[in-house]
Amino acid sequence: MSSIKFTGVLTITLLLTLSLFIAGGSVNAQDYDKFAVIYPGSIQDADYNATGYRTMQAVKEELGMEVSYSEQVAVPDAARVLSEYASSGYGIIWAHGAQFNQAVFEVAPQFPDVAFIIEADAPLEEEYENITLLERNYYPGFYVLGALATKVTETNKVGYIGGLELPFTYGEVNAIDQAFDTYKPEIEFKYIYVGDFNDPVKTKQSAEALISQGVDVIISGVNLGNYGLFRAVQNAERDVYVTTTYTDKHNLAPEHHLTSDLFRYNPVVFEAIDRIKSGQTNNFIPMQYGPERSRYLKLPVDNVSDEVNEWVKGIAEKVANGEIKVEKNLSEIDVDGESLE
Repeated sequence: MSSIKFTGVLTITLLLTLSLFIAGGSVNAQDYDKFAVIYPGSIQDADYNATGYRTMQAVKEELGMEVSYSEQVAVPDAARVLSEYASSGYGIIWAHGAQFNQAVFEVAPQFPDVAFIIEADAPLEEEYENITLLERNYYPGFYVLGALATKVTETNKVGYIGGLELPFTYGEVNAIDQAFDTYKPEIEFKYIYVGDFNDPVKTKQSAEALISQGVDVIISGVNLGNYGLFRAVQNAERDVYVTTTYTDKHNLAPEHHLTSDLFRYNPVVFEAIDRIKSGQTNNFIPMQYGPERSRYLKLPVDNVSDEVNEWVKGIAEKVANGEIKVEKNLSEIDVDGESLE
């Protein structure tokens, strides 16, 4: 069956809700073959939303489920959109983005027979019988990116650009700094938050500020802001290299891009669906780091020597198998570096 993109208020919502009420229930087991997703941005962003869209397509093609989606959903509209899908018979609904979690907490109790999937960076303080949490675990991957930067920088000045100050971005900065302390303590670490993950202009300005201070490796924690970052490094008077996350962005700046911390949602979403269909609708599923898992380094790394490639591959393997323990600190930034804000 073809995907349906919901873009407005469903005209059949009230009729379906009334029919379900008369039937004596909200959603039954067979509705777990209907899967809906809401995205905060465009599915064509080649970034966070695109990763979720590819997973939705895999759910359709590999699991044979009926799928629907809404993109560019504003946070104030999320509860309404979620309710529309739940009222329309979708038994599993994935809110792809932690900004939607509060809306899910509001809607989930109203639809106890609908299974919701959310994303967060720590276990929930309150349990919900029909919510599965995917823990994203950004920090191990950023430790590996930080380790790589120690082998690439020639100025011993490395920068980080983030969007908003949030628990997971604190964890990214702290993990990078842990890698610096381990492999090259003399590095000057400069970090900056531009206030928006998707603002290329502010990101470009921030990157230019870092470059003007001698930074020659920038670890990106933004999304569409990367387009401004790439412009800044391409215009730089000396070589500046970048790392990104979610998807491989080498083609956007082939002479400057090193690698990406890749996200694969298929393993955890497929596991969530399997558990839900077996009757387990309250789950905690971490996105684990490692080859063929949900998170891993894009290999080979570009624009570095074979020796550096082998070295950072070894670091990634040690993080994946637990030989290297990356500290999880999401509460505050605890580094010796300099904030440019």
